[in-house]
Amino acid sequence: MIKQGDRAQKNYRRSETLPVNASGYLNAPFQADLKSGTNIIYADFPGMVADRYIFISGLANAAPASIDSAVTPDLWVPADGTSRFSLAYTLTDRYGNPAGGRSLTITALPGEDRTVTTNSNGMATITYGPRDTTGTVTITAISVDDQNVTCSTTLSFTSTDPVEMVLTAGPQSMPSQDVQPDQTAAVRAKVMDIKGNPVPGETVTFTIQEINTTGYAAPAAPALLAAQATTDADGYATAYFRPGAFTTDKNHPDYSPTATGTCTVTAAWEGVTRTVPLTWKNYPYLSISTAVDPETLAVDGSVNVTVTLKGDGWALLPDPIDVVLAIDRSGSMGGTDISPTRLAAAKTAAIDFIEQMNLENDRVGLVSFSWSAAIDQDLTGNKASIVSAINALKPDGGTNMRRAFYEAIRMLKTTGRSDAVKAVVLMSDGDWNLHGSPLAIGPGYPDNDPYLSSHHKAYPETFAGYPWSGYVGTYDFNAEKYEWYHDLPEPRGTAAVSATWYREYPYNAEIAGTICTDGRFTNQNMSVYANSGSDDEKVRVYTIGFVSKLDPRVEEDLTTLSRSTGATYTWAKNTAELQTIYRRIAGELKTEAGVDTTMDLSFQDIWVNEDRKAGREVFAYRHIDGLSTSITSWIDNETGRHVTVQPHTEDMTADWEDDGVLHFEIGTVRLHQTWTATYTLKTLMSGNINIFGPDSVISFNGGSDTLELPDTFITVVPDLNITGLDAAALEVRDLQRVGAGPVTDFLEVGWTINYTGSDTARQHLYYADDGARTWNHFCTMPQVSAGERTQTAALDIRALPAGHYTIRVHAQAPDAPDSIAELPAPIPVGIMETAKIRIE
Repeated sequence: MIKQGDRAQKNYRRSETLPVNASGYLNAPFQADLKSGTNIIYADFPGMVADRYIFISGLANAAPASIDSAVTPDLWVPADGTSRFSLAYTLTDRYGNPAGGRSLTITALPGEDRTVTTNSNGMATITYGPRDTTGTVTITAISVDDQNVTCSTTLSFTSTDPVEMVLTAGPQSMPSQDVQPDQTAAVRAKVMDIKGNPVPGETVTFTIQEINTTGYAAPAAPALLAAQATTDADGYATAYFRPGAFTTDKNHPDYSPTATGTCTVTAAWEGVTRTVPLTWKNYPYLSISTAVDPETLAVDGSVNVTVTLKGDGWALLPDPIDVVLAIDRSGSMGGTDISPTRLAAAKTAAIDFIEQMNLENDRVGLVSFSWSAAIDQDLTGNKASIVSAINALKPDGGTNMRRAFYEAIRMLKTTGRSDAVKAVVLMSDGDWNLHGSPLAIGPGYPDNDPYLSSHHKAYPETFAGYPWSGYVGTYDFNAEKYEWYHDLPEPRGTAAVSATWYREYPYNAEIAGTICTDGRFTNQNMSVYANSGSDDEKVRVYTIGFVSKLDPRVEEDLTTLSRSTGATYTWAKNTAELQTIYRRIAGELKTEAGVDTTMDLSFQDIWVNEDRKAGREVFAYRHIDGLSTSITSWIDNETGRHVTVQPHTEDMTADWEDDGVLHFEIGTVRLHQTWTATYTLKTLMSGNINIFGPDSVISFNGGSDTLELPDTFITVVPDLNITGLDAAALEVRDLQRVGAGPVTDFLEVGWTINYTGSDTARQHLYYADDGARTWNHFCTMPQVSAGERTQTAALDIRALPAGHYTIRVHAQAPDAPDSIAELPAPIPVGIMETAKIRIE
């Protein structure tokens, strides 16, 4: 009879009586239990044959169907450089049995991965950490057998007790409240633990001290919008500072156009105090901001430092602008193809242009042209006067564009301010047909000829263009002539007797007629005239074609004229486009407010904690081609973004090695312009480090004005590397018999066990005398902790039958895979019978 059951329970669930076949063999079917463990088969043999137990082990090593995890201690530990997590994973198969000996891939941060093996209980344990910095990490375990079997756990490293605080402000220099009422500065106190990690939930108190506005009328004192703040998740407590105000009454005895106020803001926390100086001004100034990424890093790490300069409106008032609008009022401007008329649309656009001007700083003049050109309004800052002059224009007559250029440029040359941006903006709806080309193309006939002058005055409608332009309406571009202006400044061209003139007009024989043949290269050419004189006297000439398409030769000449003066020619097909062009020109004129700027970033001395260190001990400069040092600049105005310095990188290694100073030649920073530079440093020591040396400075206005770089801190910790994923190891090796000779009472064995875990390891010993088919437990060793040690044990064979015995040591630990070792060869035990020959 064969009975099958569970060894521990001695609960036989099935029995069967089976016959022996003719050869004396018996085949019994066996089905292992769904639960892992030892299956017991009891064989009740007939007659005198001894009964026997057969033990068959059901191994727990099937592919896992699920993973559970347990974390110790909880889900957070301090980022103190010593604390770590322990994660125990339990894998089970679809029947709930432990999935022993299966592989599990564990991943954490990029580059942190490890494959571990479960022990016989289906468990795999790993440790993670320690870390010096705060943050969260997600640990994911994935079964190698089935990647759908997975488990993720998020762990947190938190800050320890706070011990340090640093204080910064941005900006440190700012406009006064009277200049920009909504201006504030963010004063930020960062509270950190001993590792430099941010500590949230700390209360910081802020106060203003040492206010100094001596000598200036200051109706409003500086203030803090809140006296206390609590640190956020990044460790920052932020208080907003509102600067003081200065009087705008120029009649006040203490009024000053260059008033400056200063103070210090103090932050106090747990007996630690820090101060930062703040300045507010009511006069033009650049603004500066800085940023670092990352704010916390390790020694030998890289930090990217960005410095941004802005000409942001309040900070950089534009140079004054003197501009003359030259508006066509010829008969065609009365056309009604633009509602209500072309001239009415032009007036609206011109008045909108004036709205873009700051008439406290800027001036506008007006020249209109038809048969000739008239100065309707000298340069003025009186809006009502210039608008009235524009509204008074009426359409009539021809198109004497050359004279309009002349009068407009001459107004700026003679009455424009030396420090002002000077420009003419001329708008016309047709080709010139009087006085010829503004570029002085062809021969020039004198405007002071008495015969021509008298007839010009007497018969303007029929003789106005003769002989320099041809008759009205029949202008000949192939034989152009122009009127030579005798009162232009030198050089104005060489006058010569013209035989042709005498032959063609004998009725004027009493006049020694003259013409100019080289005027195109003199001030007779309006582009030459506009560009003449010093830089302060030069005039930009913008030209606009309106509605009607101008003759291509006219557009070509106007384009040449405008471009040569640094301006543009543009055609506007309708009112909206005309208004847009006027606004664009207004924006371009405003960008001419510049300061010659340099920036020297010194690293000769650097503050680390409370000590000054040589910069080369703290940082090393890194050039990364295509990335750092990167420089770019652009201007944002009404027409969009205009890049002034294409993004590029510069290698400043030689600059660094020369004197430990990075020198930047920025040049002119204009209104609405942003200039940025980002460079990379390698950190060489730990501590709270002010990224800019005390000698770092931005200089502008020819060196007469300077800005210091604001305090900008980074925290460098000794080591950001983490121990990462780690798993315990368990190894049994060098199992061998102790002693030699026949074994008659005890079979002694010895081995080495090495355990690296944090728990204890158990060791079970088994023997087999049937060729390692059936293992019998005979000894459990005392549990051992981590370390390597030599072990011994003995099998009592006195009650065991003689045979060849094999010993197995099976070591187990909760946090390491099992380890099994067997004797390399069976050991003979007892007195075994030898073969005998019986002789009868």
